[in-house]
Amino acid sequence: RGDTCEEKPEILYHMTTVEEWETAKTNGVYYPKTYEKDGFYTHATGVPSRLLTTANHFYQDVVGEWVCLEFTRSSLYKCGIHTKDEQAMPVGDKKTGSWDNWVCPHVYGGLPISVVYKTHPMKRDGAAFVSIPGLSD
Repeated sequence: RGDTCEEKPEILYHMTTVEEWETAKTNGVYYPKTYEKDGFYTHATGVPSRLLTTANHFYQDVVGEWVCLEFTRSSLYKCGIHTKDEQAMPVGDKKTGSWDNWVCPHVYGGLPISVVYKTHPMKRDGAAFVSIPGLSD
């Protein structure tokens, strides 16, 4: 099936703005802006090479600094949060690209701050996302 994450990777990633992440740290849990609209889950990937493609498809129109959060499937499970591997789905009103063969982890809940053990700054050139040092280069 091509470039899929059928193996259910343990390490997962989610991207958000630095502003939203800082707000979440004061609340103790992070929920993406499209959480309810998307069906009460948080989009994630276990394949780092997909991060820039995803960011440039969905988020070029969102200004500001961005960060990539790193966490594990097992740490979510220990918090009672389930991760379901499903086909790539839209984010808010934005449809997916031609990613029919992508299987992506959807986190059915928010991300407790305690499960995020690493953050990676995302570099931009204008609106475009160009690198995530340590993940995309």
